[in-house]
Amino acid sequence: MFRMSFPMSFPPPGRGRRVGTLLAVVCVSTLVIALGEPSGDDTATAAQAPARTASTAPPSAPVPKRSPSPRVTAPVRKTPAQRLDALGRSRKWELSGSSASEFTRDACDMAQETDSRPDLAGESVPQALAMRAASEDSGADALRAGVPALCPKWTKAVEASLSGHYDRWITDDTYDIGTAPDQIPPGTYRTAGDIADCYWERTAANGDVIDNGLVTAARRITVVIGASDSTFTSDNCGLWTPVH
Repeated sequence: MFRMSFPMSFPPPGRGRRVGTLLAVVCVSTLVIALGEPSGDDTATAAQAPARTASTAPPSAPVPKRSPSPRVTAPVRKTPAQRLDALGRSRKWELSGSSASEFTRDACDMAQETDSRPDLAGESVPQALAMRAASEDSGADALRAGVPALCPKWTKAVEASLSGHYDRWITDDTYDIGTAPDQIPPGTYRTAGDIADCYWERTAANGDVIDNGLVTAARRITVVIGASDSTFTSDNCGLWTPVH
């Protein structure tokens, strides 16, 4: 019986364990070196990166807030009536509680009505305005300033009424003779139209009848009132107007 012997190509058990352990240690060391040490490129990149330093620039000043521009309000323009009322207050006009504009507007309306129906009004426009002005302590002042502003159509009429030079008309009533707004100045007066049962009378200051007339029917009657007469009475005679 033969024994065949073969050469052994591997290390014995004890040596092989040592070699394997050594190889494992070498491999782990190599891996640690590969992971732990930075490469040359990484080192160069880190060197080239600039270091961050704290900013030394002074802080910018705060921008002041701009306040809004104030609104410019246009002055309110007063109406003629408002200006007239302001004038009346500043001069302390006495108009029985009415404002200057209210007093003047009433006078303007009265002038318009008188002009449109003189036969019913029984007075001229200046005569009506004169009576209106005389009705209040400051009536003349109010109309002198107010009529040109509120109803300029009647400016000439109010100027005539305040001057005293205007026609006075006579209706059925008894009038004192004189130059006041509620009086009739001396002069010649005439009534015309379908006159029937008209009575007129001129009276002296002592009550004596200077002249009179009773007219049952006529188309025209003329009467002269003297400066010495005290009163004149008209009854159912229509409208008497001055004869110029």
